[in-house]
This record gives sequence, C-alpha cells and structure tokens, in this order.
Amino acid sequence: MKPPLTVKEYFFPFVQVSADPEFTPGDPAEQIDFETKVGVDHNPENGLYQVNLEITALPENEKKRTPYAIHLIVVGLFTVSDKIDDPVQLLKVTGASILYSAAREFLITITSRGPWAPFFLPTISFLPSPAEGDELVKPTKERKEKKKIAKEK
Repeated sequence: MKPPLTVKEYFFPFVQVSADPEFTPGDPAEQIDFETKVGVDHNPENGLYQVNLEITALPENEKKRTPYAIHLIVVGLFTVSDKIDDPVQLLKVTGASILYSAAREFLITITSRGPWAPFFLPTISFLPSPAEGDELVKPTKERKEKKKIAKEK
C-alpha cells in the first residue's frame, strides 16, 4: 500500500543557535517560548509540495536567562497520494511534524557540542485546535452502532 505522504528530502537553509554566555548552569532555566510557522507550497509541474517550518525559541527578556537562543528554518519536499482530499492540511500537520522531529534531532546534535547541556525541543502538536466547546472527534450514530456490533460478537 502506498503511503499518503512521502518525504523526498529536507534541508536547513537557515540555522542560528547561540549559547548565552550569561547563563549559569544550575540555575533553573526559564521556560523558553517557542514560535512555529508552517507554510505549504505546491509545484504542479513536478507534483512536489514544499513545507517550510520556521522555529524560533528566544528568551523573553534579559532577566530570564536560557542556555540557547534558537532560530532555524527547515524545508521539506513531499509527494502526496492522489487519494488525499486535502493535501495542504495533511502537510500542515504530518509534514510539519516530520520536519519538527528532524529539527529536534538536529538541535540536539548542535547543542551537544555547546557549553551547556543538549537542548531538546518539547513535543508539540500541529493539529488545529478545536473551537471552544468542540470535541476533536464527535461520535456519530454509525460509530456507536459499530461499537455495539463489536460488543455483541
């Protein structure tokens, strides 16, 4: 079975990681605020989709010291199965997740050679947040009937 999404390649066109010389090991590191931006483009000539993921992790101010300031961009090229109804949404969630994992490993490698402990990007979700009061998956009559049938067997 062909997967719905295939990674052709990914690369890091911009990487900036700087160790904070004022950071003191042993002091509790402040929680670093992360910002992620995801963009998706499609080239109909070759059928490839390009996902751009930008990750910025900077300390809030001079009083809140963090071991590293980080800004990077990772670009991935993907193919998407023709059977997928909304390839852009798939890429914004799954494609961005794949690139984020690659960025996490890349940053661990870079910061493991720095003056402070290796830096791990936290786990995040690229799923769209449900509107307030909405459920992620609403039960339907069909789902309830399937559960009932499964219990009867």
